[in-house]
Amino acid sequence: MIIFLYGADTFRSREKLKSLKDRFIREVDRSGLNLIELDGEKAGINDINKAIATQSFLSSKRMVVIRNILKATKNLQNEVLELLKKGKFREAKEDSPKVGSSGRADNILVFRDEAADKRGGLFKYLSGSKFKEEFQVLANNDLVKWIERRVEVKGGKISRQNAYFLASKSDGNLWALSGEIDKLLAGRKSKEIEKENIEQSYLVKLDDNIFNLTDAVGSNNKKLALKLINEQLEAGVNEIYLLTMIVRQFRILLQVKAELEKGISPQAAYAGGQANNRAIASELGLHPFVIQKAIPQASKYSLDQLKKIYNRLLEVDVRLKLGESGKTLLELFVVEI
Repeated sequence: MIIFLYGADTFRSREKLKSLKDRFIREVDRSGLNLIELDGEKAGINDINKAIATQSFLSSKRMVVIRNILKATKNLQNEVLELLKKGKFREAKEDSPKVGSSGRADNILVFRDEAADKRGGLFKYLSGSKFKEEFQVLANNDLVKWIERRVEVKGGKISRQNAYFLASKSDGNLWALSGEIDKLLAGRKSKEIEKENIEQSYLVKLDDNIFNLTDAVGSNNKKLALKLINEQLEAGVNEIYLLTMIVRQFRILLQVKAELEKGISPQAAYAGGQANNRAIASELGLHPFVIQKAIPQASKYSLDQLKKIYNRLLEVDVRLKLGESGKTLLELFVVEI
């Protein structure tokens, strides 16, 4: 049997994988000896074949977890594809452990990957499995509901309005949100998260600083923009995360500007307020609060300017991931735009 977990939301896919492993140990193999994990980027075809082909030890089944196989070379992906087809693992049923030859289909194969090229042969094969789940980045009501559930699980309380407020300050990064919720609840006699608590949180302060940064760029205040970038880096904000937040804000501005160019003036949208905000928010899949803040800022740019800035940021992202200095790249971005 093949289980395929994939998508950009690595937080929820990791939690799903953990629940599968916990269930396997609880219901199938309390020793944990038949649970094998491999990194698909580092393992070779022989490692994967050995893990899959080995029969379970003192257990009815064996679970093999393979992470990031879709980040491996095309050659390895093709080899794994042929291996899976030959073993007919996708055809094995959960209630029929004796499918296939040599007991190989007794194994439960779990593949966990982030966003991947959906055109590849291995992806198409894995996504044809009965047991698959895509984890997309949560937004809007889905993100709000996740925040409410997370706070409840952690023994706390949060109103729907405050959950919306916290969601509006997030790019859907559940890793950051989960950590922030833990901090908001830590050491508090009252387990209710109030708006005043959220306003003092790291996520809100960072979001406000990013807003001020993009505002400074829009006003051509390079000195202030450089100051804000350096303040964040000196405060210990990760360079990649900082860039991600900047990209997010400019993507929002680009989307909002494109909507405004369809016929709604910034003045009408900002002053005519809630109906237009909700219409744009619904179209873009964003919170109305985010739209309300973005409209006056987007009016400082032309659509072409925002497209150029966004493309420039994507270039910075590539160079940063290739190992160049994040501080230097971000400073050059501000100076050169």
